[in-house]
Amino acid sequence: MRGILLGLLLSNAVFLAWNFLTPQLVPAAPRVAAVLSDSDSLQLLSEVNAEQLVVVPAPGESVVVELAGQYCAEIGPFRDELDAQGYVSSFGERMDLALDVRELQAAPDYRVYLPPFSSRELAQSTLSTLRAQFAANNIGIDTYLMSRGELANGIALGLFSEQANALNVQRQMEVLGYKVVVRTEPKSEVEVWLLATGMSAKAEFDQHWVQMRLSRSYVDAREKLCETIAHPL
Repeated sequence: MRGILLGLLLSNAVFLAWNFLTPQLVPAAPRVAAVLSDSDSLQLLSEVNAEQLVVVPAPGESVVVELAGQYCAEIGPFRDELDAQGYVSSFGERMDLALDVRELQAAPDYRVYLPPFSSRELAQSTLSTLRAQFAANNIGIDTYLMSRGELANGIALGLFSEQANALNVQRQMEVLGYKVVVRTEPKSEVEVWLLATGMSAKAEFDQHWVQMRLSRSYVDAREKLCETIAHPL
C-alpha cells in the first residue's frame, strides 16, 4: 500500500515539473472581421452594424466580399449579345452595365443511326433496302446517308429531343433485323444578361427601371449580390 502511494506522489511531482518547465503554446490568431469605416477612429465590434463588416482573408486566401451600401441587379435574358449591346447603348448613362454571357446545360438530344459501313457503295445499297422495308411495313422513319465526319457512310435515322422516341426507332429497327446505335448528344444553351452596378440603393435602380423596362418587354430585372474578390495578401 505504501508503495502505491509513493508511486502516485512521484507521478504527480513529475507531471508538475514537466508542466512548469514546458513553454505554453500561443494559439494562432483567428481571422477577424474588419470594420469598414471612412474615419480612422477605433471601434469595438459590438458598436458597429453587421453590414459594415467584411472578412479579412488570411495570407494566401481569397474570399468573396459583399460590398455594403451598394445595390446591384441583373437584367435579362436578352435575345443575343447584339440585343444586349443595344440596350447598353441606350441606358449605359443611367448605370454601369456589363455583359454577362452564360452557358447553361440543356436537355440532351438522342441520335439514332446505323454505324458506318466499310464502303459508300455498301451504305447506299443498305439505305435503298432499308427504305423499301420501311415502305412495306408502313414505317415512317426519315433516313439519309451521312457523308462526312466520324460517322461518314453511316445511315442516320433521326435526332430526337425525347429519349422515348429514339428508343422506339431502335425497337422498330430491331424487328427488321438491324442493330442501331442510340447516342446521347450533350447540348448547352447560351443566355445573355447584363449586370447593373454603381447604384447606392434599390430605390435608385427602380427609378431608372420604370423607363428601361419599356424598351424590352421580354427582359426582367432582379437583385444580385454585389461582390468583389479580396485577393491573397
